[in-house]
Amino acid sequence: MQQSSFVLAICCCVSLTGCQSISKTTSNVTKKALSMVGLGDKEMKTPDIDKQGVVDISKTTLEQIEKLTQNMPTGQWVYIENDLQGIYTLQNKASDGHMLFLRLNCKNPAQRPGFIIQNKESQDVLKSYDPQAGSIQLLLDNKNYGNPFDLVNLKHYPNFKTAIKKAKTIKIFNASKLYTFQNAQADLLDKQVTCKE
Repeated sequence: MQQSSFVLAICCCVSLTGCQSISKTTSNVTKKALSMVGLGDKEMKTPDIDKQGVVDISKTTLEQIEKLTQNMPTGQWVYIENDLQGIYTLQNKASDGHMLFLRLNCKNPAQRPGFIIQNKESQDVLKSYDPQAGSIQLLLDNKNYGNPFDLVNLKHYPNFKTAIKKAKTIKIFNASKLYTFQNAQADLLDKQVTCKE
């Protein structure tokens, strides 16, 4: 009985060492394969956001984009360009992990401006055009603009668009929840973005 336990323990040890070796070999082969197609360690790093708050993700992997999102600076706008797919977004990460995607200047004038708030898991929690959401209020430095993206309040949109460039904080209130975003790098608000919902 003791002998079979001892043999089983040795087998487990051998198999773990074998798995570890296979894992290391697979990792080395993957790195070599990536370097052969021009995606070595150097290219696998997260894309950098420049001093103006702009980052180009045209030649990045999904894993790199996920790392970028996790390491996104908080309290400022970041303009993300993807020339290959023709997608341009403007986003702002709050200290609690919520992300505000703002669309003030649409590349396609036929599309409507608006916003989306996502949680830490990248799930949409609030959209500017959600009839199920109830009343949405956008506050710039605590001045209430209602929902300037709503067709009923569209006349307030030009004033909101001018005021947001000078505001220090953006607050969005809906269903007893308050989302707060700092407005650093506000000059990026003039950039054109993709406005598809």
